[in-house]
Order: sequence, then structure tokens, then C-alpha cells
Amino acid sequence: MKAVKILLSIFFVVLMFTNVSFSQSIPSGTARFEALGYNPFLWDASIDINRNPAWAGYYHNYTFGDIGRDVINDFQLSSQFGAVNFGVSKDVSLGMVLNKREDRWNEFVGTGGFAPSVAEPIVPFKLLFAYATKDFSLGLAPYIASWKMDSTINSVDQEWSSMVLGGTIGTVIKFDKNLFEGAVDVKINSYEYTNTDTNIADSKTDGGLQLGAFLRGKFYLAKGSSIAFVPYASFGMFNWTPNTGGVAGNEIKNMDFAIGAGINMPVLDDGLMMGGLSFGYSTYQVTDAFEYSSMRLPQFNLGLEWGFTDWLTGRLGYSRAVFSDKVTVVAVTPNNVWNYQYASDATQTITMGLGLNFGRFSIDGTIGERLLKQGPYVFTGQSNDLFGMISASYNFKK
Repeated sequence: MKAVKILLSIFFVVLMFTNVSFSQSIPSGTARFEALGYNPFLWDASIDINRNPAWAGYYHNYTFGDIGRDVINDFQLSSQFGAVNFGVSKDVSLGMVLNKREDRWNEFVGTGGFAPSVAEPIVPFKLLFAYATKDFSLGLAPYIASWKMDSTINSVDQEWSSMVLGGTIGTVIKFDKNLFEGAVDVKINSYEYTNTDTNIADSKTDGGLQLGAFLRGKFYLAKGSSIAFVPYASFGMFNWTPNTGGVAGNEIKNMDFAIGAGINMPVLDDGLMMGGLSFGYSTYQVTDAFEYSSMRLPQFNLGLEWGFTDWLTGRLGYSRAVFSDKVTVVAVTPNNVWNYQYASDATQTITMGLGLNFGRFSIDGTIGERLLKQGPYVFTGQSNDLFGMISASYNFKK
């Protein structure tokens, strides 16, 4: 095993200094997005298609997904999903995304008022449909995830179920080199517990509406300029009320929005740089219990991507924000109030990544911090992760 690790390390080092020419891949995925500073000013096939299905109209015959994140143990990965998008005709595309969670059902957990045996919906499925011309695309992505369990014990019938149902509709409008995109996402999150024992209360959710919207533009302010101005705005909310035995509990409400402006421009021959400044505000409220609000200002996102060789791409990102939070406990009189200010997680401020492009295939990863701190196995004898998050894609367009 040690010999194999040494050989793999040597092979990787040799590849780094070998100028092999490949082309046609379309790098994308969560790993690229995170390595470039969680950047809202970045255009990325995987991120864009999942956020706005109209982009599927411009990526025919393309498969993509996340291989996963190493946060469980040495042998398991989390946050995995796979997707494929086919060009049915010149203008129409049809695809699917499997196992990518895009609902907020888990945010119900811990707020109380429902049967604890109810589990989250499993194996989310999203259908991709897009109609696109050279200057316009319209996309639709229905989404569903569900789970169910039932039992009969001592003549008592019990049933647990949970579901998310909804979808996303979006558009992309292109004019010259400029473009504008918009998407609206609507989902209903629900759970229910029923039984035939009159001494045990049924439980369900009232409401469960989840709503999101995203708008973004890419505008070249001068003819012939390579620097694009990128404004964006996003909005999200959800609300629900636990209902036990026909009695409604405290309503849970959340709202967040963000606006920002930045640039996207080519650098270093075949490289790319993007970045900007954002403002965000969010609230979370449990009626008659507590209220929480948070303002993000300033929020910086910067990213730099450049090619070492035709097949090897380097990425560097920066992401940092200052939060001003307020917590008010309204369940007591007089109300208890806390105001505090802090910065975002320092361990995620600077991110790095590599992209490997082999013909039509691309694999992208964030570089693990332990590798930078302790070095590769061939030099230190310690087993460190090369990648923290890994994404992959394959462009099989003719």
C-alpha cells in the first residue's frame, strides 16, 4: 500500500510538469465554486443549471455531479449527486438531477412540535427541461423527494411520512455579449404522523412554503471591453406551523435576501478573475418565542482561475463577511436582547483548488488544508487528503 501511494504521488508530480494538450471539457461543480471563493460572480455549468434550469438549454449532452466531500470518515463521502442533460433536438434539452437536496425540510428539525420518528424525504429527484435559441432560453425543473414508514403494533396502526414537492422555472436572455437571467423556485415541505390510538396525538405541518428567487446580469459597459459588470439579487423564505392533535403551535418564519455587484474578466492569457461586494440580511422568527436577525456587510468574494498547462488548472478564492446579529427572546417580560458582531469562519476565508481536464472529462477539487500544512505523503510519510470536495463532469457533445 505504501509503495502504491508513493507511485501515485510520483505520477501526479510528473503530470504537473508535463505539458499534455487536451480540450473540450467544461469544468464545473461545487468544488470549483468553493475553490473560487463561493463566488456569486462566477458562471459555472453545474451551479447555474441547478439554480436556473434555463441554462440546461446551453449545455446539451453534458453529465456532471459531485463525487463528494470527505467529512464522514476515510471511506465514505457526503453531499454526492449526479446529473445528465441530453439534447433532444437543436432547441430542446431534457435531463435529470438525482440525489441533490435543494429543499429546506431539515430546517424543520429541532423546532419542536412534530413526531420525532418522522425522517427527512430521501433521494431527491429533479427533472430538467429547457427550450433554447441563440438569444433566449426557458427552463423548468420539477422537484420531488419523499419518505414513508408504517407499522402495526398491538393492533395500533401508525404511519409516518414526509415530502417535498415543487420546482424551479427560469430564463436566460442574451443580447450581444451581455445577458440577463432570472429564476423562481417554489416548494412545499410537509410531514405527517397518524395512528389509530386515541391516546396518542397525530402530528403534521401547516404551511411549509419555500420560495426563492435569483436575478443576475452580465453587462459589458464599453464596446470591445473584456470586463463585465455583474449585479445580482437573491431572495429566499419559508414558513410553517407544527400542528399536534389539531392544535397549532408557534409559527416558524425565515426570510433572507442579498444584493451585490462585481466584475468578471479574463486574465493571465487563458485565466479568469471574478469578485465583488455584497450586502445581505436575514431573519428567523418563532412566534411568541424568539426573533433573530443578521446583517452581512461587507461581504467580499474574490476568485482567480488560471491554467498551469492545457490539462491542469489552478484556483484561488477569498470569502469573508462581517455579521451584525440581534437575538430577542420574546417569551419573557421584559424581553431579553443580545446584539453582537463577528466575522465569518476564518478557516474558510482562503480556498484553493485544482482542475484536471482530460479531453472531454474534467475532475475538480478543493485542496485540503492538511496537505498544504504537512505536505504530500512521498515527502512526509503522513496520509493527507489532496482534495476536500470533488466534482466531475463529462462533455459528450458531438
